[in-house]
Amino acid sequence: MRTFIEPPPASSNVLTQLWNRIAARREIVARMRPRLRHPRAYWNWAVANWEWRTKATRITARPLKLTIDPTNACHLRCPLCPTGRRELDRPPGHLSPALFQRLLEETADTLFFIDFFNWGEPLLNPNTEELVAMATAKGTVCAMSTNLSLPLTDARIHRLITSGLHEIIVSLDGATAESYTQYRKGGDFALVCANVQKLVAEKRRLGVTAPLITWQFLVFRHNEHEQELAREMAQKWGVDRISFRAPMLDIDSPDLPPPDRDSLLAWAPDEQTFRVKHKRPTACSWHYMSAAINWDGSVAPCCGVHSKQDDFGALTEAPYMDVVNNPVYQSARTASPTGRACDACPVPGIKDYHRHLNRQIAIQTAATLWNNIFHARIPGNETGNSHAIFPV
Repeated sequence: MRTFIEPPPASSNVLTQLWNRIAARREIVARMRPRLRHPRAYWNWAVANWEWRTKATRITARPLKLTIDPTNACHLRCPLCPTGRRELDRPPGHLSPALFQRLLEETADTLFFIDFFNWGEPLLNPNTEELVAMATAKGTVCAMSTNLSLPLTDARIHRLITSGLHEIIVSLDGATAESYTQYRKGGDFALVCANVQKLVAEKRRLGVTAPLITWQFLVFRHNEHEQELAREMAQKWGVDRISFRAPMLDIDSPDLPPPDRDSLLAWAPDEQTFRVKHKRPTACSWHYMSAAINWDGSVAPCCGVHSKQDDFGALTEAPYMDVVNNPVYQSARTASPTGRACDACPVPGIKDYHRHLNRQIAIQTAATLWNNIFHARIPGNETGNSHAIFPV
């Protein structure tokens, strides 16, 4: 099977570009093998958008997507990450399956996606594969992002591939050890490369196409010259996709002091494609459609806020829907001062999360329907498993 490269090769014809993107997405979804959600999940999707548009203070829609942090521990020292800089004020720990099960009982029927990553390295939690299996058994599409720079036994590799994960995103920012270690401080380039190839080999041995293995390459000034080499390596290894991404460098923020701006500029690539100017919308859709859950059950306003003092509530104290309708959440929806990070949002570029979510749900639903109707077998899947229309 071919390796997809993002962004895809340019074409002078706009319709050709659009068709190529649609065709690529359809095949990617085919490899991930998701299942369509129950109609009540789509009704909940509509309600969530209605409540967002009408700026309801109290909401009835359950989350469309959750960011779950299996752990906030990480062994790397990435200089732009608060975990890497050891700035977290929350004690290290691992999310328990019991707490996660309670959350699933309340949200799984209408939940489309879960990202099993945020501030820590998810594979440091020995129960991560169990958490994933619990979610995918409900039909939720699950992704995990990992630095993959830790020893993995063959048994662990097998558990990852068979856990039900739909996508494993590997953070590998460089095609040589020299460039990789400039940002991934403490990482082992050779170990990451070996683990990627083990994952690909195990998928081939089992004859499956899921999980999708995505090489995510954050483009900095020191590694932007290695993009072509990375493409060649991705093709050679047989990963499903290589994705070149701009790092979150909010250089244009008016609140950024000049010394901090100069520090960020040192990381910024010269290639303008990856010099993203983040939009700064006023209202935030996170409070209507999603939430970030820390390992201890605390609920953060979004995936960009890590401090314990900015938590909006805790699942250890109340059910999810009670938490997202508490006074702090209601205050945030009316733009009243909360006394927390939302009063001076540190990541305004992700406030319009509804655009990403709505596009993600629509594209995946359309692609899954197409594959169900026209493809009894998934391309490249030697087992010949067909898609199930609805989760059990």
